[in-house]
Amino acid sequence: MGYFNLEQYEPVENRIRAFWLKYPNGRLLTDLNRTERADGRVEWICRTEAYTSSDELRPQATGYATEIEGTSPVNRANASENCETSSIGRCLANLGFAAKGKRPSREEMGKAMRGVARKDLNSGEYEALLKQLISCTTQEQLGAWSAYAATFNMPEGKRSELLRAFNDKRRHLVKSSEVA
Repeated sequence: MGYFNLEQYEPVENRIRAFWLKYPNGRLLTDLNRTERADGRVEWICRTEAYTSSDELRPQATGYATEIEGTSPVNRANASENCETSSIGRCLANLGFAAKGKRPSREEMGKAMRGVARKDLNSGEYEALLKQLISCTTQEQLGAWSAYAATFNMPEGKRSELLRAFNDKRRHLVKSSEVA
């Protein structure tokens, strides 16, 4: 399976900013609905409409998103907000605010990554992950390592250790690039 680097995908916030710069008199209208599923979980569905001027009667683009409470760490507490953000991102992509080949937003790709079946991490793989992290010499390598590391199930303590090491490595690479 190929891995993707979330850093190569644009956050929805950037699309929103670009929309307002291009269409200062435009409108983004969201319609967020809450339903209770048969299994008792709450599902959020959002439709976003984009208008490029204040006098338009029909939207120039639409976008939909669905989120189910409790299906990810983000959706445990913020499923409605996550749903609305995804809907806006899809709508703006439909309006042309997405780089060619990068139509999904960073948030959507993160959601896809969380949905990937993960394998359990054994001790040898943990050591290998640490060695791979230490050997990263560029931000691109670090991003690829992060995507790979995210494919493993691991105890929270190990995940926290890796996250601290990752953040230390990222700070080191940033400082090194500023010096160069």
